[in-house]
Amino acid sequence: MPVEIGIFLPGAADEEIREAAYHAVDAELDAIWSGDHLANGVPSLDGMLALATAAAVTECIDIGFAVYLPALRPHVCAAKQIATLQHLTGGDRLHLGIGVGDHDSGYAAVGLDAATRGRRTDEFLQLLPSLLAGEPTTLPHGATAQLAPAAAVPPLWIGGSAPAALRRAARFGDGWFAELHTPEEVRTHAAVLSELAEQHDREAPRLAIAIQGSLVERPDDRVHDRCAENLAASFGIPVDDARDRVVAGTPEQVAEQLATYAEAGVEKIALAVDGDWHDSCDLLGQVRQILAPGGRPKCARSSK
Repeated sequence: MPVEIGIFLPGAADEEIREAAYHAVDAELDAIWSGDHLANGVPSLDGMLALATAAAVTECIDIGFAVYLPALRPHVCAAKQIATLQHLTGGDRLHLGIGVGDHDSGYAAVGLDAATRGRRTDEFLQLLPSLLAGEPTTLPHGATAQLAPAAAVPPLWIGGSAPAALRRAARFGDGWFAELHTPEEVRTHAAVLSELAEQHDREAPRLAIAIQGSLVERPDDRVHDRCAENLAASFGIPVDDARDRVVAGTPEQVAEQLATYAEAGVEKIALAVDGDWHDSCDLLGQVRQILAPGGRPKCARSSK
């Protein structure tokens, strides 16, 4: 199966989400992705609303979270949001990445103890199938809820590389969403996931990755370093470490770098781009054509 290439929506409030979604369609990308950022001080739009907007103005491009943090919300509210997004996407375009975030993800802002986020996420994943099916569901606090209309459970891509996250992916996930991993790290974690999935009599989770990159039209000896420096500043990691976790260069160079992830078994790549979003989207479309020429039927903007 050819690797699928998608792009994170621009997060700044002055960007036009509808136009960005159109642009990703015109670039013939496979997916539009968003993160889930609540109150971490970084300017960003609400991921659920941004994806709902993108879904409403497109017809066949995939829509994905990388990743959604259900533990920030009451279980029923999170399930209702997902069910609604399923209906907005037609029931077959949504790919739901699920994660727990970190202590700075906004838990204090909503009055929750971040130390409970793993337990709350597991609870949510256990309840989600019956909630989306419209079945009466007993919640942890004893109340019963029944949602309507019903919706299918979208493919679940569980994020995180801590042991608990890998166990969660093996138990609940259709796939595992890596973040800023090298291809070798992806292989190592994939082997662990396969062993864990066997314990639950499940198939090994499929593989996806969210990664940061910079695309340029012409070769630039400094572009990789600049991208690594940006990542290091954002995540507080050494630049040398960041350099191995970004992709950068011309479409041909980036395609070569991303091909190493495909060789490691990655099926979906979600790229967060540096620089001008629209120019990068066009260049990423060229990357997609190099890696999977003609792979997906040409999509159209929604006529609705």
